[in-house]
Amino acid sequence: MKVKYLSHACFEISDGKRILIDPYFTGNSLAPKYEGVPDIILVTHEHFDHFDKTFINRFPKAKVIAPSVCEYPGAVIMRVGEKREIEGITVEMIPASHHQSRYPTGYIVEFEGKRIVHLGDCYLDGVKPLERVDILLIPIGGTYTMNVDEALKALDVLKPKLAIPMHYNTFPQVRANPETFKRGAEKKGYSVKILRIDEEAVL
Repeated sequence: MKVKYLSHACFEISDGKRILIDPYFTGNSLAPKYEGVPDIILVTHEHFDHFDKTFINRFPKAKVIAPSVCEYPGAVIMRVGEKREIEGITVEMIPASHHQSRYPTGYIVEFEGKRIVHLGDCYLDGVKPLERVDILLIPIGGTYTMNVDEALKALDVLKPKLAIPMHYNTFPQVRANPETFKRGAEKKGYSVKILRIDEEAVL
């Protein structure tokens, strides 16, 4: 299974099927050129930096999964706590804490025997224990999400096998040093992988 970081909170998970989470390419100078064709696009909430409609329009055959606040023709609307199997991949919508959104969410994706958790935009008070977290995609930029110190506390709640930081250094309001997060996590005994933009890890 491959996980590629496409800047901000956007990742592609692939192994035969391609899952894209929280696309943000339009107007994003940090985003790489995307040359894949996603089978599934997961959207955590309605904000432009997670729900790039212009980009999504390029892929009319992709199955778009989103909460009800994300208006998009043909999207599969899910609610927090709901679980669905889509093209052989299990997707569960989980709650997030992000008061700027009307319905903030995250996802658990069960793919190729691994459980991947994308927290979306989430403050520390929204982090609750989950069953087995193999890979955690966790925001560290602060202001609209957890900051580095809070993200370190979240690790103690979720206890992931591997954490990958996201949602930092895209805007001035979300400046953070991922190396600081990595050092703090490793002192606690957690593994962290920092992905550069457009870098892919085989996990």
